[in-house]
Amino acid sequence: MSKQYKTDAVYKIIKEAKGKDLEQGNLYLMNVPVTFAAVIKATKKYQSEDLAWQTNLFVDKETKAKLDDIGINKEFAEVGVTKIKKGANRGNLKYPLSEHNEAYAGMFAAQFGRDVLNKKGEPRTPIKVVSPDGEAFTKDVGNGSICNIKMYGYRNEDGMLVVMLDTVVVVDHVPYERREGLHDDILGVTIKSKKDDVAAPVKVDDTDEIDFSDDESYPF
Repeated sequence: MSKQYKTDAVYKIIKEAKGKDLEQGNLYLMNVPVTFAAVIKATKKYQSEDLAWQTNLFVDKETKAKLDDIGINKEFAEVGVTKIKKGANRGNLKYPLSEHNEAYAGMFAAQFGRDVLNKKGEPRTPIKVVSPDGEAFTKDVGNGSICNIKMYGYRNEDGMLVVMLDTVVVVDHVPYERREGLHDDILGVTIKSKKDDVAAPVKVDDTDEIDFSDDESYPF
């Protein structure tokens, strides 16, 4: 039986829409478990050379309903149920009930990020990663860590909220560990590693997600 997680979502408008100015706000996802969190060091996006800070996160059914009401422009996948819609992996489960996802059966998952460069090719400020007391957090965030996540967003012309990572508060840290006990027959040794020595890669096929980086209304 999987562990029960109680997550939540809150949206706060920080600038009302007026004339040609789009609504802007902050989206908060609270008490969410994360996997493959590349929030300390940016990694390559799926099938791309572009770098981004990014993470998979999981929300419960009630939070998913709140996000639907908010109108977030992100498609969540039900763990162990939703299949990839197109591309080379079409028909495969997007979040299969493997060792990385088995604890999140019945939850809904999506990947969120923040590109290192904006659409003009200029560097963005890195996301803020902090401990619950607000101090800078510098350790790699392992699978199963619990985080409170703040995202900055705007409503596009279709009324949907487009967001990107802003701040990650690591509430319950699980150290990142490389898989140990990998034996190399040629070298004749079993490879071991220390905790938190390498950032976890992001492994999500988001080929069925909509890319809004070319949206003319994109304000950042």
